[in-house]
Amino acid sequence: MPTRPESPRMTYRAARRAFIAACEKAHIDTVARLHPSKGPDGKPLFMDCAAMGPRHAARAVLVVGHDAAGTDLLIRLLGAVSAPKEARLVLVHAFDPALFAGAKSDPAWPSAMLGAVATEDLSHVQVLTVISLAKGGDTLKAAVQEKLPQARIAILPPGSDVAKAQASITAFFSGG
Repeated sequence: MPTRPESPRMTYRAARRAFIAACEKAHIDTVARLHPSKGPDGKPLFMDCAAMGPRHAARAVLVVGHDAAGTDLLIRLLGAVSAPKEARLVLVHAFDPALFAGAKSDPAWPSAMLGAVATEDLSHVQVLTVISLAKGGDTLKAAVQEKLPQARIAILPPGSDVAKAQASITAFFSGG
């Protein structure tokens, strides 16, 4: 099946490439979770995650991007924020890659995969702040809380500005 050329706006594929490239530049590994749907181009779709800081950290920030604007913020945060030695920072790109790409979505899949992220990347966390780079923070909290019943989870308002997100993350890591 021939693929359509990408439009000038950042498509799912371009955004994913940019996020992974930014992670590679920052020497941060990513983990991809395969979505059951295919994109409009017939290719696979993925939720990608990058984690910084020790796996056993008791404090963490989870930042979830949903779309092209979220991708831009995630990339900018990679260059602006780092987790202290005793904390963890987890970035999620394309919470629902099917919606991002304009394909048919499975409404249960994003929350299930976010639960997997919580289990794999945040299992020791006692205090967690979640920043959604779009609306829907309560949905994120429910998915994470189910897997981390011991954690005290705070949801910050949707982020749309890298300076505000950076300030929130820095304040959390400094105990503020």
